[in-house]
Amino acid sequence: MNKLLCTILIITFFSCSSNNDTTSNNDDIYKPKGLFTSSFGNETALDNKQVNGSLIRVTWSDIEPRKGEYDFSKIEQFLIPIKLRNIKWSLGIIAGGDSPNWLIDDYGAEYFEITRVDEALKRIPKIWDSKVNERLAYLAQALADSFADDEDLVLVYVPQMTANGIEGHFNGVPTAQLTNVGLTADNWVKSVKETTKIFANAFSNKAIAVEIHDVMDNTSIPKQIMTDLWNDNDLNHRVGAAIWWISGKTTYQANLLEALTIFPGDIYAQAIGRSDQIERFEDDDFTSIFNQAKTIGIRYIELWEYEFVNNTFPLDFENFNNYSNITFE
Repeated sequence: MNKLLCTILIITFFSCSSNNDTTSNNDDIYKPKGLFTSSFGNETALDNKQVNGSLIRVTWSDIEPRKGEYDFSKIEQFLIPIKLRNIKWSLGIIAGGDSPNWLIDDYGAEYFEITRVDEALKRIPKIWDSKVNERLAYLAQALADSFADDEDLVLVYVPQMTANGIEGHFNGVPTAQLTNVGLTADNWVKSVKETTKIFANAFSNKAIAVEIHDVMDNTSIPKQIMTDLWNDNDLNHRVGAAIWWISGKTTYQANLLEALTIFPGDIYAQAIGRSDQIERFEDDDFTSIFNQAKTIGIRYIELWEYEFVNNTFPLDFENFNNYSNITFE
């Protein structure tokens, strides 16, 4: 596909989507709040009275195994127990190292390799290669055609070309390694914002979340992404920031925590680990995440399935749900 045709396709995609209620009144957009489970291999997690919904995570490679051929059966299977319980759900498409092989091998997207913390070697498509967002635009529209009309879908995460495919960082990959393959602050910010607009335009009636971390040890990069998207009039305050690392601690990404505390937009979170991993939390206290959430102004937290299966802190769960219901519209 030549670059001119690609540009026309993306412009057409944005234009058509913009005419499809993209600038609708923000009051019409339901934004989730309270506690969700981040997964549910054990469906009893969904039976906990403090669970408002669940995140469904699937890989891009699973749902588009061949270019233009979509298989959403995994999402649909996860939806069965959710629908039976009449609760809400969020959607996260894992890209990055779990992008389909055809994107690189057949479609020719540029990539680089990283070794993840689990020592797995992963090929990461370069989000600043226009071919990547070209294909993400088709994926977003196919997903929206199938699920955007579902009123129980309340939050859509933006896929990212990162170590785990949703979180906005590279899990300790040295900055020099990233800059050597062409990553810059400018091309990262521009490309992540482009991906976000693709998904926001496809899901024009949904809240959208972009997970943020410091990139290349630089807080200004995620700060610019979340601020620019929140202030984009075309997006009408639908795009919030997400942190999948809330721990109660203030020493990890301290500058970004300060930026989030004064951020006027919506903030979504996921606990950094299970409550039995006590060393991951401030003063070995899992419940410190709830105090931190209130300090920062977080409206929604995904806890690991473990918490709801074992009902580890029922009073704290209830208190946070009550807080979020009172505090956020």
